[in-house]
Amino acid sequence: MDTSVTVFTIAYIAILIVPGIIFKRFYFQGAFSKQFNLGLFADRIITSLFCGILVQIISLLTFSRIINVTYLDFKKKMMESYTKVQSNSLPDLSFDQILNTFYYAVYSVVLAALFGYLLYKIIRGFRLDLHLPAFRFANHWHYYFKGEILKTTDFKAANRGKVISTEVDLMLKDNDGKSNLFSGLLTQYTINSKNELQTLYLTGTTRYSQTAGAVKNIPGDIFIVPFETVQNLNIRYNFLQQQPKETFKRSVLILCASLLFGVFYFPWVSKLDVWLKIITNILMFISWFSFTALMMSLFPVSNGATPLTRVARFILVIIFIVITGSCGLLFEWF
Repeated sequence: MDTSVTVFTIAYIAILIVPGIIFKRFYFQGAFSKQFNLGLFADRIITSLFCGILVQIISLLTFSRIINVTYLDFKKKMMESYTKVQSNSLPDLSFDQILNTFYYAVYSVVLAALFGYLLYKIIRGFRLDLHLPAFRFANHWHYYFKGEILKTTDFKAANRGKVISTEVDLMLKDNDGKSNLFSGLLTQYTINSKNELQTLYLTGTTRYSQTAGAVKNIPGDIFIVPFETVQNLNIRYNFLQQQPKETFKRSVLILCASLLFGVFYFPWVSKLDVWLKIITNILMFISWFSFTALMMSLFPVSNGATPLTRVARFILVIIFIVITGSCGLLFEWF
């Protein structure tokens, strides 16, 4: 009796905890990977059990459909195995049953990894961790250093667009007890197992010299700062400033790209002959290209590009009118 209880207890724990651990391992990834080992051991066991139970329920419901096994068949086999173990004998298992058991173990582990990965992507993709504190990860430094904290309700007033880089001002203490001000572009950082900031890595670092009363560049490529030496930390974000014309230009470009679908679609659903459909496709593409080039010429050109002259624009207008009119006659638009 004691042996059967022990065997099945170990089996139940392994079956439930292992998928839960795999789920959490794929859920806590990237900048939030340290949260996998965060918290009390009892808390981690409980959350692993909860995740493992959910994964096993889904695995049983789906895998049983794959191998055509009903719940009653599964229950009957489990009771027979339990009776065998209770009587200190090995269960009778066929080769197919052993193979299905192996497939199920692999299936549940893969499913746990997939669910953990997809849940992470959904939460980060839809920014649920920024709008709902319940989904927020323990590594709060990521939200501050990447500027994502500005998307939350508390800091929404400071949001001025997309953050492209982060600069920090550090007040560091030296061995003499004096303080020095350093500034630089935050390139990377590390945290410990408790999600506490450990090291900062800066590039383009400068130091304020009190004797010279000016800012001096620090030679080198990467400036490494242990966080234990930091007295004060100031974060400055560099925002991507989008001009209204750029936004309108992007909208026009998207509209022109959507028109390209009709260029290739409408001739093939018409009643024209095959060779006329091909010719019409070519003509409509030329018409679309001239129209797109004409629309893009109305916006400021990029650096190094040559703007279209008035003569070139006039030629594009003529090409667009002539070819569009010809296609209109073929489709009987007039």
